[in-house]
Amino acid sequence: MELWTVIGAVSRVVHIVSSVCWAGGAFVQFLFIEPTVKAAGPEGNKFMQQLMSRSRFGSFMSTASTLTVLSGVLLVWYRSGGNVLAWAQTGPGLALALGALTGITVFLIGMFGIRPRAIQISQLGTQIQTAGGPPTTFQVTQLQKLSAEMSRLGLIDFVLVSLALLLMVTARYWQF
Repeated sequence: MELWTVIGAVSRVVHIVSSVCWAGGAFVQFLFIEPTVKAAGPEGNKFMQQLMSRSRFGSFMSTASTLTVLSGVLLVWYRSGGNVLAWAQTGPGLALALGALTGITVFLIGMFGIRPRAIQISQLGTQIQTAGGPPTTFQVTQLQKLSAEMSRLGLIDFVLVSLALLLMVTARYWQF
């Protein structure tokens, strides 16, 4: 078996499994965890701090998204035979290229938008617990600001992940 065939097959498996984990995690976060945390008030904030600082959810999402993007880049190269521009002019190639660009955008939003805010929320939660009393007005304001920003980014993330999935699962039907 040719090396590129093996690389293509392995990349496809890694891409599918990691993208299911990434998109599934994003959907669960946006549709279930975030609304529950908001409804639970201060107790929800404690849960969110636990999720982000003491569980491996953030690392899991970072790993899944990174594997998805890296394996996707290999797949684009493999499927295009190294001629990405010509391949992107076909129907399936265009759909997959648009899906890839959308996925990379989601990855960047996660790494440079959502992740830093999650870290800040975790650090604030640790400061509040270490102080042993109620949070200061400044800490409450910061938590509310960061939570609102995460909600906006989460909505964008959810919409773009959905779009990337839609583009990729329908790519074979784009014929022109």
